[in-house]
Amino acid sequence: MEKLIEFKSTNFAYDASNAFNDFNMEIMESEIITLIGPSGSGKTTLLKMLVHKLPNDSVYYKGIPIKQSNIDEIRNNVVVVFDSGIISRSVEEEIKRFARKIKLKESDIDERYYELDKTFNIDRISKIDPKRLSHEEEYLVKILRYLIIKPKFMAIDNILSNLSKNDIRLFFNFVKKNKMAVLNVTTDLDLSLYGDKLYVLENFVLIMEGNTLSVLQTDTLLKRLGFKLPLAVDLSIELGHYDVLKKIYTERDKLVNALWK
Repeated sequence: MEKLIEFKSTNFAYDASNAFNDFNMEIMESEIITLIGPSGSGKTTLLKMLVHKLPNDSVYYKGIPIKQSNIDEIRNNVVVVFDSGIISRSVEEEIKRFARKIKLKESDIDERYYELDKTFNIDRISKIDPKRLSHEEEYLVKILRYLIIKPKFMAIDNILSNLSKNDIRLFFNFVKKNKMAVLNVTTDLDLSLYGDKLYVLENFVLIMEGNTLSVLQTDTLLKRLGFKLPLAVDLSIELGHYDVLKKIYTERDKLVNALWK
């Protein structure tokens, strides 16, 4: 598996107390990473470095500093979705907007839009005035306008939790099917269950990383940072202390079935 994104001995400082010092983090192709951390821990700063809003020579794409990489390749394959921008066009035009900006062929754009429509049933919202979109629908459009280009890597800044549970499931099915790597920045640990690994950032330091379930079992640390574990995982851990359960369950139905055996 190829290394796709790498922060390699990265340094960046707002001031003496808010700084990345010799920071290292990597994301492999097709890997889904969840990144959590308290407010002000540096999560959004990392994302801004990826899209050159905060220039840095030590952030790499496929082994080459992003700053030195081909600009078209980066725009086509490294995408960060921030909670910004208003939707002023029709839903279809808004979803196609970024694909046109990077000059994909119109026939390819139409084909990819059709694929997204089949997956997310865009037709249900395509005729709605953008000003009348629901909160969930608005955030779905913000994500789809980048998902349509099928980048090799997509980072999302605390947006997925605004989608409906069904659209969240469809999103992860889509990125897995298309072998996209995802860095999901969130405060919702339920979303971590869709990922391969869980990274924990505190005070600009990566204090924990590993397989999602393994990191979730460091429940004392996560709760100290103010995070609420997924219910099934939390109950599994607590009941395990009393030898009621021998494994960690991520789904409530399976947990209930195990307790009834």
